Amino acid sequence: MNSKWKNFNRKVSLMLSTSLVVSMLSMSLSVSAEIDKPKNALTDIDKSYAKTEISKLVEQGIITGYADGTFKPSQSVTRAQLAKIMVGALNLKPDASEATQFKDVNKDLWYAGYIGALVKSGIAQGTSKESFSPNKSVTREELAVFFVRAFGWEQQSVMSQSSKPQLSDLDQVSNWAKESVSTAYQSGFIKGLVQKDGAVKFNPSGVADRQALARLAYEFVMNKSTYDEYMAPTKTEEGTEEAKPEISKPSDNSNKGNSGSTSGGKGNDNSNGGNTGGGEQVSNNIKAPGTYTLGEVTGNVTISSQDVVLKNTKINGSLKVLESVGNGDVILDNVSVTGTTEIQGGGPNSIHAINSVLATVIVNKADGSIRLVLEGGSEVQQIEIKSGAIIDNNSTGNVGPIELAESVPHNASVRLNGSFDSIRVHAEQVSVEFGDNSMIGNLEVFEQALNSTFKIGQGAVVNRAILNAIVEFSGQGILNSALVNVDGIDFSRLSQSPNIVADPTVTQVVYSPEAVELSAIDSTRQIVFTGITDTSFKDITTIAKWDVENNSIVVVNSGKIQAKSNGTTQVKATYGEFVINVPVTVAVYNEEETYPTLKAIHVTNGSAKLEFSEGIDVSELSSDNFIVTAYLNGSEKRLNNLQYANGEFTFEPVNSYGSTLYLTVESDVNKTLFAGSQSGAIKLTGFGGHIKDVAGSAVANLQIDFRKGLDNKSGEIVGSVTTDSYGNYKIYLPPGIYTGELGGGNTKYIKTFLIGVSALNVENRNENQTAIEIPTQDETRIVLTWGKDPVDLDSHLIGPGGSGDIFHTYYGDKKYYYDGEVLVDLDLDDVTSYGPETTTIRHLLPGTYTFYVHHYSGVSTIKSSGAKIEVFNGAVATPSAEFIVSEGSGSERYWVVFKMVVSETGTVTFETVNEFTDMNPLYTLQSTNNNTEE
Repeated sequence: MNSKWKNFNRKVSLMLSTSLVVSMLSMSLSVSAEIDKPKNALTDIDKSYAKTEISKLVEQGIITGYADGTFKPSQSVTRAQLAKIMVGALNLKPDASEATQFKDVNKDLWYAGYIGALVKSGIAQGTSKESFSPNKSVTREELAVFFVRAFGWEQQSVMSQSSKPQLSDLDQVSNWAKESVSTAYQSGFIKGLVQKDGAVKFNPSGVADRQALARLAYEFVMNKSTYDEYMAPTKTEEGTEEAKPEISKPSDNSNKGNSGSTSGGKGNDNSNGGNTGGGEQVSNNIKAPGTYTLGEVTGNVTISSQDVVLKNTKINGSLKVLESVGNGDVILDNVSVTGTTEIQGGGPNSIHAINSVLATVIVNKADGSIRLVLEGGSEVQQIEIKSGAIIDNNSTGNVGPIELAESVPHNASVRLNGSFDSIRVHAEQVSVEFGDNSMIGNLEVFEQALNSTFKIGQGAVVNRAILNAIVEFSGQGILNSALVNVDGIDFSRLSQSPNIVADPTVTQVVYSPEAVELSAIDSTRQIVFTGITDTSFKDITTIAKWDVENNSIVVVNSGKIQAKSNGTTQVKATYGEFVINVPVTVAVYNEEETYPTLKAIHVTNGSAKLEFSEGIDVSELSSDNFIVTAYLNGSEKRLNNLQYANGEFTFEPVNSYGSTLYLTVESDVNKTLFAGSQSGAIKLTGFGGHIKDVAGSAVANLQIDFRKGLDNKSGEIVGSVTTDSYGNYKIYLPPGIYTGELGGGNTKYIKTFLIGVSALNVENRNENQTAIEIPTQDETRIVLTWGKDPVDLDSHLIGPGGSGDIFHTYYGDKKYYYDGEVLVDLDLDDVTSYGPETTTIRHLLPGTYTFYVHHYSGVSTIKSSGAKIEVFNGAVATPSAEFIVSEGSGSERYWVVFKMVVSETGTVTFETVNEFTDMNPLYTLQSTNNNTEE
């Protein structure tokens, strides 16, 4: 093995989703007195990974929140806050008298009763005889101890009962907490931090945050029986207690032990049981095809085989259909599950629930090729979709809300067939289809769901939509009504437009101007329509319904009026019960002569470029020849430092993120040098970032051209920006996802792309990218790019080193040296989606180079990642070879992409491999690669 392996520098991936003390919980406790909030009133949990758990605990009254309606999910947890949550989770009665022993707990404080109850229960103790330290942050090991005591496991140990590897940093846990931490981990209640080499760390002295606490509290309240089942001992023949073994059930009569049947009637339907001669335990892991009846089960059940029918079973715990089911079938017939049912495997026509009652169903198959069919009288409390999926509801039972999670990969497809009361969409850039004749009650689209598309099939009806993100609708079905809270939603591809529902908080409206005069054909003038609530202004200009009395005189689009002929008419706008009427006059100035007019305006946040008809010299104009009017947040806005020069107005950018700036420029009242007016608008949203090279140095004066849409690399450029001397850029664009192109052309950089998200609620300032220089004549550069998910694909290159050596460059061993110089370099390792990752060969040696990709972390698969590899051999700006992953099913972890063969004379040829495997290709490649031809 190459000596470089001894210097393996691991790249740490903080997989918060797999850590229960870092990832399994965070709750909303109040540091000061808490007040009750209405359901789902917390205002800052939308982006918390524990949003669902927090919301559920709010519903149950276990948590409330701060007085201002926030939760502060990333703040650390204090001992007082933990006491409140534990008391709520255990349904204990507050008892302030028990807290009087502590001098730092005043009985009048909000947390005194909770601390007293927890101390009385024996779960909590003071930090000293006279102190509880209520405001001290809780460490992760303390959190584990508290919950183990709450479970009643304190006197039990599973350290010797489980074959599961121990935490790698267990020796760093305090002695008083070591047994509890080990117990909590071995039971599965906490999961630790997974490292790249597979080891699991706990970080016992780290501080637990509030969302982490919420996750754990949720697990304790909702799934306590799952963990208790693991800890429950069983009796051996000698009467001593031991942990329950896991024994898979056969699918046929192949077990030929004694003829006794299994207890409780839980054996395989194809067999009367039979045992192994020693009192076989009934297993909760179904590993083989067949029909199974388990009766009533306390604990978890897993299905790891396809062609399984599970019937007449009640599971007081959770059910998992594992990835190993592949594209096979699983049928749940008269099955009840009190915990979660997680579906990780199954195919396009595979998972059927017949007359079953399921609590929370989670659909999460990496490649998205999964179909769940609900039949008979099946009832489901809620369904959470985390990947592409098809859900068919043919059931007569109740089916609760369907949630499309934020983790659904970009471009995933979700199809819903049947009747559903509530659909809630958080996922960005996904395709949602409502099948023919489907009936949808409420569709709620959250602000994270930018650029998602909704197709309503023939005969399908969506009764009501609440829209908080810019999305598109299409199809022959009907959207009855929509509450639109953002500008720019496209209904044009529907067979009919929906009725726009007015925001009920709008109590009055204002508009400006109250009358419009236009002095040239094709002149425009914007009417700004504003709703007033008790606390704010709401721009309803583009949401309102606009009509014109005589469209031969003017036309109107989203409040912008355009002149077509002389005359007078009236424009009407309707928003709910509010109706406004605006008189419009078109009187062309000096119609008998060809008189110069203002033809167009292009507005940015800081400028307005003007276009005129022939016959005018823009350099002769001054600001005195214009009237400039701006509106912001419902009222007229004064533009600071407004100046005119050579056909362009400039002004200080307006700092009001999320608002729309409307700007109208018209001739002076005397029409001294030209006539007409033009209106434009810009949404004050956008994003920015930093451009660096592979050495980390700022790239200045590099132009970035943006196109609308994810991975849109051709077509109309909707905005451009140039990096400043520090490599930074900032651009204003309407809400949406954009693809920026940098490099190429006459630059010294390879053409690459970045993804920027312009959102209403937040200004993204870290849409960064690395500019990749064109290699020198002696170099070969391999560039890997991909999509949003998986978040981390890794580049691996194996090839001939000097003196018969074989090199392997990857994240843990980035540079290969020969004769004191770098021969091969993974000069850029990206771990935050999209790439690029670049590997540079400084000088080619004869032999075979093999490049492969490792799926290191993320939800999706390599096959659905959109991964592309470009190879630049020599000083070329266009790739010498290109390899793009083909979409398909399968979740293999490795993709062997290509071989590059270099002859003794330096000739380079490429061979496509395109093989997928779950086995690390390193070991076979190291043994077959060499640096000479034989």
